[in-house]
Amino acid sequence: MKKTLILLSALLISSGAAFAQKLQKNEAAALRTFLNAPSAKENLTNAQVLGLTGNDVSIAPGVTVSNGHVTEIDWKNKDLAGSLNLSGFSALTKVDVSGNRLANLTLSSDPLLTEVNAGHNAIKDIVITNTPRLQVLRLNRNRIGEITLDDTPLLRRLNLAGNFLTSLDVSQSATLEYLNVTSNRLEALSVANCTALKSLYAGFNELTGVELAGLTSLQNLNLGSNRISKLYIQNLPALSSLYVSDNHMTDLAVTNCGMLNDLYAPYNDLTSVTVSNVPNLGFVQLEWNDLTTLNLSNQNSLQKVNVANNQLLTLDLSFDTMLQSVNVTNNNMLTDIRLTGDSNIQQFIGDPEGLEW
Repeated sequence: MKKTLILLSALLISSGAAFAQKLQKNEAAALRTFLNAPSAKENLTNAQVLGLTGNDVSIAPGVTVSNGHVTEIDWKNKDLAGSLNLSGFSALTKVDVSGNRLANLTLSSDPLLTEVNAGHNAIKDIVITNTPRLQVLRLNRNRIGEITLDDTPLLRRLNLAGNFLTSLDVSQSATLEYLNVTSNRLEALSVANCTALKSLYAGFNELTGVELAGLTSLQNLNLGSNRISKLYIQNLPALSSLYVSDNHMTDLAVTNCGMLNDLYAPYNDLTSVTVSNVPNLGFVQLEWNDLTTLNLSNQNSLQKVNVANNQLLTLDLSFDTMLQSVNVTNNNMLTDIRLTGDSNIQQFIGDPEGLEW
């Protein structure tokens, strides 16, 4: 009986050791400082909302520890608050603290860190230094007014939508593929040298222009609801969708964009739109502008055109052999519409009285 009890005690001790590891001193101190701070729930600490009892932070829910170092932190939607400092976590690879009420976040000297999600917090101050392997960074829906990303040479995906940024420079991010800065206060955005960039979402800002030269991988571009008065898009061979609505734009020209399929530019003040060497253009939406003439002839891939609510006198859609749908509603002065060679039209909306085609 005594032997059985001794064996059982040994088993319990070894089992406990498997769950509770001695955490590296600096990492334990940083976690303890944060966990002892007040949470977003009244009269509760961050440790309490996580369900941690006792002082052993190595067994805190959501914290993965290996060989005495934190490797992952998963604290999403836990009502956490305050300042989180994750500096010097030498084995940390992934952090998810999204959906909390964090005010400050520091990520410094974390050599293995590859992915961070801190979206939907209240972060004002963000420090990111010496994170050479960081590839994915989500900071959307915070209160960030400025950010420096010089120490993120491998960054591929960056989401800063819904912050307070007035300027952003990611020109050193040669590996960046996805950038979302929608709904900030941006007046300046630099994406020079971002040759891997495929998707750029920068709508709902204060931009008057963006330099796009050399972005040969760019596929999706959204600059809607800015302050761009004239836009000239050229030599972007991979661009497939262009969204530039609500800019009070007067001039738009697209040249040498061989893959462009979707051109969306309604609710502007456009008086001039030209497209040249855009052989895959399939869908054009230019409603609610001030166009008087428009030439979209010889567009062999064009399927749908919406130019409702303009001031068109002349519309040339001739030899658009794939064209199926045309909307010219509220162009009451339109007397010249050219549809020669267009045998596939199935829908024609807003035919002005007396117009022959």
